[in-house]
Amino acid sequence: YFQNDVPSTLDNEQKASMGRELSTLQIVSNNLDKAAKACKGLPLYDDQLRNALRIQGLDLQKQIEDLNRTLKDNMDFFYTSIAEETSGTVSDHKANTVAKFVASVFLATNRPVGFGTKPSDSGEPSTPFGRAVRDALEIFRVYRKPTAPHLTPKIAHWKRPAERAAKGCKKPN
Repeated sequence: YFQNDVPSTLDNEQKASMGRELSTLQIVSNNLDKAAKACKGLPLYDDQLRNALRIQGLDLQKQIEDLNRTLKDNMDFFYTSIAEETSGTVSDHKANTVAKFVASVFLATNRPVGFGTKPSDSGEPSTPFGRAVRDALEIFRVYRKPTAPHLTPKIAHWKRPAERAAKGCKKPN
């Protein structure tokens, strides 16, 4: 589980959620910039409240700047992690990571990592590995990329991640 990096991989719904949160936090950071600038602009003789806070051990100007610096550092980290997760051609990194994890469990237990669909229904897996990937995506709540923000997210489809993982386990000729 940890070897396959499953817990730290974001699914599409988590990426969208993080994007919304980062947008809101960017507004907070911008407002903290304005607040710091406003505090610096206050005349020295208008400092009774700030002096009362200083007496209590609170430097308002420094706290605003420290909070904003910490916020910006964390936002930079998350912007970078989202960029890494969404770069390249892999559209659903978490689904592929979960499928690789399932494949590693199958290989560790000497079970075949086969891929196939039922002849009567190409949306249903015909192998134990395919069914295990489908179930794991549901257990780990790996969601598809939402087509619209107001729609309820759906669990990622098992087919492509299972196929990629199975191909990755095949020995080269």
